[in-house]
Amino acid sequence: MELNKGRVRSELLKCRKDFTYFACRYLKIVNTSGEVVNLNLNQPQVEIVEAIDVNFQTMVLKARKLGSSTVIAGYFFWKALFNKNVRVAVVAHTDEAAKELFTIYQHFYKNLPNEMRPKAIKNRHNELNLVTGSKIKIGSADSDSFRGQTYQYIHASEYAFWSNVEKTIASLFQTADANASIVLESTANGLNGAYDLWVNDAGYTKIFLPWMIDDRCQISKPRFQDYTKLERAYKQEHKLSDQQFNWLVYTLRVKCANNWRIFHQEFPSSPDVAFVTSGDRFFPETYSVTTAKPGYHQFEKPMQYHIYSMGVDTASGSPGGDFSTIKVLDVTDKKSVREVAAFYDRISPSDFREEVLKIAREYKALAVIESNSYGLSIVEHMRDEEYFSMYRDTAYDKTSGVWKPKWGYNTNVKSRGLLLTRLYEHVTRGWIKIRDVNFMLEANSLIYNNRGKVEAAAGKHDDMIIATGLALMGLDQIHEVAQAVQTSAKPTNISEVLRWEAATGKVYRGRGSEEFSLGASSLLHSI
Repeated sequence: MELNKGRVRSELLKCRKDFTYFACRYLKIVNTSGEVVNLNLNQPQVEIVEAIDVNFQTMVLKARKLGSSTVIAGYFFWKALFNKNVRVAVVAHTDEAAKELFTIYQHFYKNLPNEMRPKAIKNRHNELNLVTGSKIKIGSADSDSFRGQTYQYIHASEYAFWSNVEKTIASLFQTADANASIVLESTANGLNGAYDLWVNDAGYTKIFLPWMIDDRCQISKPRFQDYTKLERAYKQEHKLSDQQFNWLVYTLRVKCANNWRIFHQEFPSSPDVAFVTSGDRFFPETYSVTTAKPGYHQFEKPMQYHIYSMGVDTASGSPGGDFSTIKVLDVTDKKSVREVAAFYDRISPSDFREEVLKIAREYKALAVIESNSYGLSIVEHMRDEEYFSMYRDTAYDKTSGVWKPKWGYNTNVKSRGLLLTRLYEHVTRGWIKIRDVNFMLEANSLIYNNRGKVEAAAGKHDDMIIATGLALMGLDQIHEVAQAVQTSAKPTNISEVLRWEAATGKVYRGRGSEEFSLGASSLLHSI
């Protein structure tokens, strides 16, 4: 739009005061049809602008294709255009996404009227520098290019897909001015660090934008005539108009392959739906926990005649690294396993080995110690202290040409798969009672990566998962422990017989005492 010289000043003042006015008249975008059009704000975009206009920190969780990235770019471009020495940082989840965002900024700049467009003293592939001293810099979350500078405006785009959400955001925010306007915007990506930020009160103004808020999500005439019970129920639950319902059915069946999970991920109706259905999670159940609880936690004290298996996963103890973990399971009844104790902390291997030994002795447990890396020192310490109730594997000795026993559980591709399969079966079938908060936290973020491997989501941990799985692998060798525990001490009274029978599931037939020959249960019936 060419401006009449007599109106230039008044028009610039209007634009400077009113972003919406400026956007719909002078900001150009390319729509889905490839046409260059004005940025006329839709309802989701209006809500975003209203939020970031009055709040220092804003978090936007959204359905796809609502134009949130575009309107945030437009808003920050507006700030840089009408103010001197403004620095804007735009951080995308990939290099390709960063290029796309920079293209939006370039399009804004190139399509301004001549009277409104200041000279660009630098216009590189990722940076726009204006003669007014304002600068817009765009890069990916993996880049270090934002360090050493201070920014008044920061846009974290699709931050849920960053490789390490908490660490990257913490590093990025070190560059923020004291009064900086910060906007975190993303679709959901499972129960990762983005989920933690959303559910925790970190001072953000939170905006959720469901697909129903977008007027474009409507189709006037139905494309299908037959509807499923689930489709009808969804319409009723969310009070959809006929036009919205037509869009729902078409989008679900055509664009989402008639897969409700895909639809919920791409077009969520609530924050919970957005987070839970996004990402390919390993465990189907979602636990409502967001914070780890380091230290030792005892859920049940050792019980006479009960059988215990203990998984041990050892880490380096470095700050910010993995956790050293212990999980003790009561495996007396293999189809009703219970968590009885857990340890979860960053601790040196030398201190951790004392914890392992102490807990193992307390429960007289079979210690299943991952023997990879730092775990070897734990195995050696247990042997030095003559605690030999440990899981044993076999390894081929090339020198002698024979298979020899080897202490500990060696985790490799095959054995890790077996461990996770057994753990999954016990959890999903209800064979193990989960009460450990740290296990729940890790289970929420255990996912399949793009190669199909099960691993912790970026920035998360699976140490307690592994310790629990190791304890379950002890079931393969628990018979030795069971025999030792249940034969080492004979019941001496009816109360002990009851405990013995409850633990073993057998009838006690003691040889030394006639009154016990029928078993306690039979004896009680005779009283």
